[in-house]
Amino acid sequence: MFAAVVLGYGFGWLKLFDKDEANVINKTVFYVFLPALLFKLVAQAPFEKFDYLYVVGYSLSEALVYGLTFFLAYKVFNRCIKESLLLGMAAAFCNHTFFILPIAEVLYGHEATLPVVSVIVVDNLIVLGGTVLALELMTKNGQGSPFHNLCATFYTNPNIMALALGLAVNLCGISTNNGIGVYADFLGSAAAPASLFALGLVLSTQRVGFASPLVLSASALKLVVVPAIAWVLFAIAFALPQFWIGPGVLVAAGPSGVLAFVIGVQYKAPEEFLSQVILVTTFLSVITVTAVAAITV
Repeated sequence: MFAAVVLGYGFGWLKLFDKDEANVINKTVFYVFLPALLFKLVAQAPFEKFDYLYVVGYSLSEALVYGLTFFLAYKVFNRCIKESLLLGMAAAFCNHTFFILPIAEVLYGHEATLPVVSVIVVDNLIVLGGTVLALELMTKNGQGSPFHNLCATFYTNPNIMALALGLAVNLCGISTNNGIGVYADFLGSAAAPASLFALGLVLSTQRVGFASPLVLSASALKLVVVPAIAWVLFAIAFALPQFWIGPGVLVAAGPSGVLAFVIGVQYKAPEEFLSQVILVTTFLSVITVTAVAAITV
């Protein structure tokens, strides 16, 4: 995972790729690879096995940090609404699919994939889907009726369509053990490496200011505050079994998901602070994930 970012940074530094080409890669991820990944995750989700107190607890911890980060970015640091929304998403949305899931399986066993998958599915449906929906409606600039704009979003945005279609396939009990599943798995697996490579390309064009108060604040909220709130809700408020607590807090302590960056590029939001938050949390999550593993295993 780190290598994909470093490779992109190196190619950008050598001027083999420029920022316009990075945007083309991101556009491909947004319109081709990401919809396939989202469809697969939701269509194959074992909803009947989810513990919904666990889902509510994790969602509350995310919502609180999302809202707080948005407020800080918009009101304190005077960032635009688009960038503030995406920074909120970056502080709440974890890189669980490609970073935390394999770690959880090693630490807690194969059965621990259920708590992680629960978060992955709900995150993509609510956090990612909600953020994309909000950004899509903002692009309408008040033109047309809100209802028409909302309906138009569902048939013009490939990621919203993929989430809705995946949910319909799941609820109708339609199997994906066929060509559809192979297609979604094949294209979806390219989403993470392509977006991480593009992130490296964009970082190579920036002056990386790790000391920025906004970057440090959002990173601390992601790596410290989300897992702290999640633990309080899981262990104290809801008294969940350890089966859910350990993997759940591990996910909460993970780095920001790169999809916030992919969406930001697509909707032409300022990306300097967003890309830095993802990079900082990716490196510092080695500490937080290790600490959670030491406490819960």
